[in-house]
Amino acid sequence: MNIKKVSLLLFIVSLSGVECVAQPGKESENSIFWQVSGKDLKEPSYLFGTFHLLGNVYVDSLPNVSSTFKKCKTVVGEMLMDSTLAMKILMASQLKGTSIDKLITPQQYKQTADWLKELSGHDLKMFNNLNPITIQVLLMTVMQQKYYPMNSANDMPMDLYFQKEARRTQRKVIGLEPLEVQLKALFGQFSYERQAEMLVEFVSEKEKAHREMVLMNKLYREGRLDQLQELMSKQTYTKEETMILLDNRNREWMNKLPQIMREQSAFIAVGALHLSGPNGLINLLKASGYTVKPMRVK
Repeated sequence: MNIKKVSLLLFIVSLSGVECVAQPGKESENSIFWQVSGKDLKEPSYLFGTFHLLGNVYVDSLPNVSSTFKKCKTVVGEMLMDSTLAMKILMASQLKGTSIDKLITPQQYKQTADWLKELSGHDLKMFNNLNPITIQVLLMTVMQQKYYPMNSANDMPMDLYFQKEARRTQRKVIGLEPLEVQLKALFGQFSYERQAEMLVEFVSEKEKAHREMVLMNKLYREGRLDQLQELMSKQTYTKEETMILLDNRNREWMNKLPQIMREQSAFIAVGALHLSGPNGLINLLKASGYTVKPMRVK
């Protein structure tokens, strides 16, 4: 695997790891695309729930999303994406003072290595110094790409596409948080032992992981936030871990979004599971006095 491909996978790690959890609570309406209006907004803004492992070719198949995106003057993402991102993620994902083969048993290491080889043809040894969460998300990513490959060399993760296209058309691009916040939530809160525990559980149930990946793709394409939420709530994160991964970040974003939307119409693209649940953006926006209504994607 060349360094370009490793960098792409590590970039996706930064986006996809936090989407493996959900917030329990009341059901959300079934849509990944929402209009935000009312209160003090002169014109509506739009909230789109992304699936970080799908690309812009899929976005092109959603004409209402594409046309709305092109009209919005500001594009908002979880963080700003630039050429330094992959290296920062690579540095943050490095183990210090240990390695994967020391954190799990030889049998567990073999199971993980065999699955990675099956999915990608690559040896786990080349990733031996990356933390277990990174290994887990790499497995998820290569599994996704094996069964649901991006369609061409020009197909890129949709979050990256929105920002690159906005810059190409000279529109304003805003990140809701620095990369360091996301990396702290994804890596920093977990001990190496806790990360290893989650990796081992994931690998030991690889058939379940495959079934859930297929179902997750189906539910996302159908815009079923409530069932996505139910599926993801079965993961192994504790309530406290979920608060750091999702709830706290959503609340911080709500300190920035009102001003952004007041200034001009914004296209806000964040992971779909940041939208759902009592502490999700849909509910938080409604609680702040905005009118938030689902929109058709096609």
